[in-house]
Amino acid sequence: MPLQHGPTHNFASLLKTLLPTANLVHAPPHARHSYLTSQIANLSLHPALEASLHILNADLPSAHFLVRHMSGPPAIEGMILHSILHRTEGDFDNARAWMRDVEDACEGWVPKKKGKARLEEKIVGATRGGGTCGREGEQTLVGYVYYNSGEREDGNEREAGSSRPNSNVDVDAETGLEERIRTELQHVIEWCRDKFGDQTWVDASEAWVRPGEEVRSMGNDMVSGGKGWRMF
Repeated sequence: MPLQHGPTHNFASLLKTLLPTANLVHAPPHARHSYLTSQIANLSLHPALEASLHILNADLPSAHFLVRHMSGPPAIEGMILHSILHRTEGDFDNARAWMRDVEDACEGWVPKKKGKARLEEKIVGATRGGGTCGREGEQTLVGYVYYNSGEREDGNEREAGSSRPNSNVDVDAETGLEERIRTELQHVIEWCRDKFGDQTWVDASEAWVRPGEEVRSMGNDMVSGGKGWRMF
C-alpha cells in the first residue's frame, strides 16, 4: 500500500505501511516521506511510539530529538530505541553501549554501575511493562523484545552494516540483520502500545528523563504541527 502525498494517516495505517518496507540497515540521508514528519508529530503519541514511527520513516533527526530526552531509567523504551537508531546508522559501538544500559536498568541496576548501585524500587517498577506484553509488571523490556522469540543474535552486525554496493559482504547476512532489527522494533512498538496506549499524549512531560534525574518536564520546547504547543 504505497503512501500518497496528502491523505491523513493514523497510527495503525502508518505502522502497517512503514514497518514492512523500512530500510533499517542503510538509512537514507533524509526521511522517506518528508510530508509524514508533521503527520506523525500531529498524532501526539507517547514519545517512544512517535520516535518509532520516525525511525521507520528514516527521519532520524526527529527520532534522535525524542530519544535523547529519554536517556535514563525509567524511560528504557527511549533508551532501547536509541540503540536501534544507532544500528540503523551503522554505529554499532554506540548501539551496544545503549543496549548495555538498558540491560542494566532491566536488572535493577543504575546504568554503567552494575553490581555497585541499585535503582530505586519505584524506578524499577516503572520500567516494567503492563497488560499482556509486560505480564502485569513481571516481564522486562529486554525479555520481551529479545528472548520471547529466541536468543538475540549479534552475528555479523558490524560487517553487514558497513557493506556498500559491490562489496563482498554476504547479502544474506545483511538481510538477516535488517529483519532482526525490524522484529526488534516491532516488539518495542508492541510493548509501548500495550504499556502507554496509542492515544494522544498532549502533555508528554512525564515521559522525559535524563541520566541521574527523576522524570521531569522539559517545558514547552517544541511545537507539534498545527495543534499548537505540546508539553515536553
